[in-house]
Amino acid sequence: MAKFTTPYDTLLRVRRIEEDKAKAEMASASHAQRAAQATLESREAAYPDLVRPPDAETALRDFRRHQESAEAAAASVTQARQANESAYEQLESARTLLQEAAMRTQGLERLVDRAREERFREMLDADQRAAEESASRKKKGRR
Repeated sequence: MAKFTTPYDTLLRVRRIEEDKAKAEMASASHAQRAAQATLESREAAYPDLVRPPDAETALRDFRRHQESAEAAAASVTQARQANESAYEQLESARTLLQEAAMRTQGLERLVDRAREERFREMLDADQRAAEESASRKKKGRR
């Protein structure tokens, strides 16, 4: 017997593909956000050591070099913080897209399930009618 398909089956396959794509994008965004968070944490942890002023008297040239290094460290932390915020926003966007894709898929799955249940009931009814007709023919044949 051929498998029963509904008019929605192709659309459901497309929606599942879209949902799988959204899951992959969510996983990628989550990975990127975790990496950005780790980078930020490492830069914030290294920052106090990089900006600590020299303990003893230093030459002006060495002091300026340290000053430039401290400014670079501060800029690095700022850049990492911005990258982390951007990655978090992308993660939230991917999460929203995944939720929307899942809702569309679930709604369509319910339609397909209802159509299949209706088809199954129709088949049961048809089988019941066939059995009743067969039983009535047998009774008529005995008389």
